[in-house]
Amino acid sequence: MKRSWLSRADWRFIQGSIPVTCVDVLPARFSLGSRHVLREVGLVLRETPHGRKWCLIGGRLMYREPLCEAVRRQMTEALGRQIKPHIMLDQQPLYVAQYSASGRSPFALDPRQHSVSLTYAVEMEGIPTPGGEAIQFEWFEIGNIPPARQIGFRQDTVIKACLRLLRNCSNTRLGELPKRRYAVRTDREDE
Repeated sequence: MKRSWLSRADWRFIQGSIPVTCVDVLPARFSLGSRHVLREVGLVLRETPHGRKWCLIGGRLMYREPLCEAVRRQMTEALGRQIKPHIMLDQQPLYVAQYSASGRSPFALDPRQHSVSLTYAVEMEGIPTPGGEAIQFEWFEIGNIPPARQIGFRQDTVIKACLRLLRNCSNTRLGELPKRRYAVRTDREDE
């Protein structure tokens, strides 16, 4: 896919004019066995406008880039090409987060822009090698996630929402999360 980047001036104009679409990723590990129970989540340590903090993996969506490809790209840019994200072509986001410069509810904080982020929980294989913005990657047990003051962009609220939703789906694999089904009613009988 050919990537088209904007000039800095054009990008600043866009950031100040419309919400930017992003993807965020919460790497997830589940227990083995018959019950698929969330065990750990992964976060990256990176520089933020407020210092070095633990964050979700993420960034903006490229023009004409499918969502699942954006998730893969963000994960490999942050964790290296040796990791293999388990994401289906039509996998839906687990949570939709809103960011703004004010960070007032219902927004998380991003002093750079107003953005909407589609947050995915993704299982992966391989040993992460942090790169790009990621200084370090670590798996955290569910009861041992860093406190809010150590998490960047006020993403603690996004992480908590994702954990709540993942607990409700503890017997379901991530790519198999329930999708809304619509019945189509027709008045014609099958021939």
